[in-house]
Amino acid sequence: MRIRQFYFLIIVLISALFIVSCNRNSVALQSTNAKGEVPQLGNLTFVFNKSLYPDSMINNWDSTEYISFSPKIPGKFRWKNTDELVFSPAEGLLPATDYTATVNKEVLKFSKYNDISTDDIKFSTSNLKLEDAQVTWVLENENSKFALPQVHLQFNYPVKADDVKDKIKLELDGKESSLNFLSVGNNREMIFRVQNVSTEDKNHEATIRIAKGLIPNKGKNGTKEDLETVLTIPSPYNLVINNVESEHDGVQGMVKIYTSQQITGNAAQFLSFDPAVSFTTTMEDNAIVIRSEKFDVNESYSFTIKSGLRGKIGGVLREDYNGSAAFGQLESDVKFTNSKAVYLSKNGGGKIEVRITNTPKIKLIISKIYENNLLMAERYGYEPNDRNTENNKGDEEYYSYENSMAGDIIYSKEIDTRSLPKSGAGRILDISQFEDRLPDAKGIYHVSIRSSEDYWIRDSRFISYSDIGLIAKQGTEKMFVFANSLKSAKPLQGVTVNIYGANNQLVGTGATDADGAVAISMKNNTFAGF
Repeated sequence: MRIRQFYFLIIVLISALFIVSCNRNSVALQSTNAKGEVPQLGNLTFVFNKSLYPDSMINNWDSTEYISFSPKIPGKFRWKNTDELVFSPAEGLLPATDYTATVNKEVLKFSKYNDISTDDIKFSTSNLKLEDAQVTWVLENENSKFALPQVHLQFNYPVKADDVKDKIKLELDGKESSLNFLSVGNNREMIFRVQNVSTEDKNHEATIRIAKGLIPNKGKNGTKEDLETVLTIPSPYNLVINNVESEHDGVQGMVKIYTSQQITGNAAQFLSFDPAVSFTTTMEDNAIVIRSEKFDVNESYSFTIKSGLRGKIGGVLREDYNGSAAFGQLESDVKFTNSKAVYLSKNGGGKIEVRITNTPKIKLIISKIYENNLLMAERYGYEPNDRNTENNKGDEEYYSYENSMAGDIIYSKEIDTRSLPKSGAGRILDISQFEDRLPDAKGIYHVSIRSSEDYWIRDSRFISYSDIGLIAKQGTEKMFVFANSLKSAKPLQGVTVNIYGANNQLVGTGATDADGAVAISMKNNTFAGF
């Protein structure tokens, strides 16, 4: 009996030791913000209960699928700390969609652990909502004197006009009214007109109901209950301020004052701001749009609209309207100021103007797109794989030649945006600082800038870093190409021009004459690039 008890005790101890050993080799997810309802754009963080990643490698973007998402989310990972993984989506998540995240064993590849004891993670984006409903009186057409109410519905996601049209009903003073739908396609704003509304001097109450099951464009989940809102259709003889919205892009502020009918006359003379600013006004069907570069994003403004302001239908603002406008924190954004310019002279300063808003640090990435891959990069796009390599030089990274892609990164650097010189509302980015490590490889450059923290905030462009400017004009059977010096603005003779057709095949070549021109036959060929 004692022997059996002894063996039983040994088995228990071995089992306990085995369990303890397994727990020591197992990793669990300690916390995450990928739960419940998440925004469409925002980083997802995953904190583990043990250190998994080397200190020397943190804060580098990585395409390794440490966590898989269903439905799939394009983006990249970055280890913020040895135990904290950040996923930054390349684009917005799908609207009204349930997601599942699964932690993969790739998170263990730099650690001593061999198991993950974490369940799948569930989260979702917000359901479809009706955010606002406004009504404005409009003329039936430009030549008509008959007015009718036009309703603007604002959703949190784009919806299909046909779907809304099939599900919407409107009751006017308790009776169902017929609607004339104006919106088509997919949009966050749906517009329709209400028929058979009397134009007498009285208000009407309208109840709008959209049957459940409405699914946003590209979304998965339909509304579980009817969407309903009640609004007042004011008398056409009374001008009403419906709503005020304000926004700022870092350069210019905009205040939008929604009215119950389109304004006639000079609205600016009825408007005043405190603190005072100079501004311009334009009119929309249902709003006065006020713009000014003098609006301070950190300032709050009060404004007054004087009584007497008139609408096209005959409505009058009967009392002074006092309102306020504030812009709040600017959304982070980076973009090239001039997205169409492609030439950068070698004899120039090598500087490009960029507009950077509320983004403390950016990553500059310069790639070389090789001559034989230009059309492929233009047609299908080019996305640099900017994961750091081992040959870093301080905060600058140089990359070696590999002819296995459309192009290769030749320079990358993280930049504090405060260090960039100002140029009006923009900043000056000096790309002449890099040294081309592949000077003998012909091609053009791809310049990318993006936020160091949020992967979806980025912009890029192709740059011809040359003193030769080309202009092409396609004729019936020939392609005419003109080459000029960007330095002297004079024609260039002897410039070889290659014309490529479908499948990147060379279909014609020639050299420019003394006038800097060359005509290349394109008979029976399709032009794709040169």
